[in-house]
Amino acid sequence: MYERSAYKPPSPNRPEPHRHLGRFPRHAVSVKEVRDWLRRRMNLRPASARIPAPITEDALLITSEITTNALLHSPSSGQRGAFVVSAFFYTHCMRVSIRGGSTTRTRTPHLRVLPATPDAEHGRGLHIVNALASTWGSEHTRNGSAVFFTLDWESPDPLPKPGSFAVLTSPSLGRG
Repeated sequence: MYERSAYKPPSPNRPEPHRHLGRFPRHAVSVKEVRDWLRRRMNLRPASARIPAPITEDALLITSEITTNALLHSPSSGQRGAFVVSAFFYTHCMRVSIRGGSTTRTRTPHLRVLPATPDAEHGRGLHIVNALASTWGSEHTRNGSAVFFTLDWESPDPLPKPGSFAVLTSPSLGRG
């Protein structure tokens, strides 16, 4: 696996994302490797910017589905080659993109969620992606077609600073 990561200090006007790029061989075992790679990248964030656990699990599941589709459906030169995963982490969202790794110029795939029959062995991956992702789709990049997804989350309520106190009131404790 080849990897490139970069960090730029955030500007006061617009925080820059943490960017990560990984290249993986076109093998079935790579789906797990991509999942593990993404989990490690998500865990690199400082404690104050941790991604909530449900979002982390959703991201790993969606990544598995899209990576599997990239291995099964993207054109490649035989079984050789690689595919590329990029992850961008912002303050309250993340964007992951998986590019099939074809070196030939391909058209951007048209993705749509189709109904799956109850006994079908395939066809539910995009249902999962559609249900969990904030946004998702396909795009053409200068290096080929990619499928991406984003996940957004709310920031947790800030905890009181050590040494401070909060006054709690309750309507049931009315006066008089």
